[in-house]
Amino acid sequence: MTVPAPTPLLLVSDAVSSGTGLGRIAKELAVRVHEHLGDVCRLATLGYGGPGSAHFGFPQYTIEGMKDFIVPALPQIWKDFAGEEAGVVLTIWDLSRLMWFALPERCEMLAEFPVLREWLMQAPFRRWGYFPIDAGGPNDKLTFPVHQTLLGYDRALAYGPWAEALLRQTIGEEESRSRQLTWRPHGIDTTIFYPRDRAHCRFKFGAITGARTLPRKPQLGSILPNEVLIGIVATNQARKDWALGIETAALLAKQRKLRLWIHIDILEKHWSIPALLADYGLLDKAIVSLGVLPDDTMAMAYSACDLTLGIGPEGWGFPLAESQACGTPVVTGSYAGGADIVPQEMQIEPVIFRYEGVYGSKRPVFRAEDWVDRAVQFLDKRVSLDPEYDWQNLWPRWEAWFREGLQN
Repeated sequence: MTVPAPTPLLLVSDAVSSGTGLGRIAKELAVRVHEHLGDVCRLATLGYGGPGSAHFGFPQYTIEGMKDFIVPALPQIWKDFAGEEAGVVLTIWDLSRLMWFALPERCEMLAEFPVLREWLMQAPFRRWGYFPIDAGGPNDKLTFPVHQTLLGYDRALAYGPWAEALLRQTIGEEESRSRQLTWRPHGIDTTIFYPRDRAHCRFKFGAITGARTLPRKPQLGSILPNEVLIGIVATNQARKDWALGIETAALLAKQRKLRLWIHIDILEKHWSIPALLADYGLLDKAIVSLGVLPDDTMAMAYSACDLTLGIGPEGWGFPLAESQACGTPVVTGSYAGGADIVPQEMQIEPVIFRYEGVYGSKRPVFRAEDWVDRAVQFLDKRVSLDPEYDWQNLWPRWEAWFREGLQN
């Protein structure tokens, strides 16, 4: 009996060496696929924003010359990786970036790349997608361009039940069955993210995180026993509501002796963090760490906190899960990934929704006072993460999903 050759599987996302959220998702899946599924597929990654690393053990191609998220070199990359073989491309990117890939015959932007368009229309691979859906659109569906892009995929995977329901509502049951639509969350490594000794982590907080007050003053020392430490871990993006988070902290500071820990990539972009802190009178109470910290350091920082605020709609949300895995409760909105990961009693209902940008993304609007009321209820409590999100428990479900698709 002839054993089928492993199927070429190209995973397209942010680079596995990039340190972004999407890059981390890609890395954690790619490492496990490479380790456990070598009998049914051979893996390579194609990534944006990272240099690559020799430590992963599989080929990593770098996206260069990208325009509007179109990758002109994709035919050459596929030929180098898979030759003339048929295979699978799995994208872990926003659907709004991918019409060129999923529906090349309809994408006007591909007029500039006729060779790529012709090749994609005869693509030697099946299109699979793992979609970071963090918002609906009008009528509780994805907007029309995103809807059409989804129909260009052969297999569709959501991050959680909330996103799966939105996708089903958008394309209907028949199309959902055709694409084997289901969901899989990301995992958390609970050998790293687990509750650390809280007193020790608070005593060493400044040293382990490099956190400083603003403007840049000498490094912070310890979090005092009588201080409440609130953490916010998020990027500086338009969908991350830093104004809400900082206003919530300012209201809490009227009730408790408070420290606010902010971990962010850049201080001024869609939001000016120094300006917000000044506006809300928190410059002397806030401490800021920047960039990418090691997972072990993040676990110690979460463990030191009394509460984490999840301030933005997430497709899934590493800070929400990591904080809970470290025993620290999370207050967040009852929308998108927060509705899946965080227990209902810690979720806040939006006051109203607004529509954002060209894709009409439906974004929740909250009252900071509601967040304060909920936060006060959980400041003195410790929590645990649902074991479903532990990679040791989760990976068999992922492996079954890959094998089912690759062996058919």
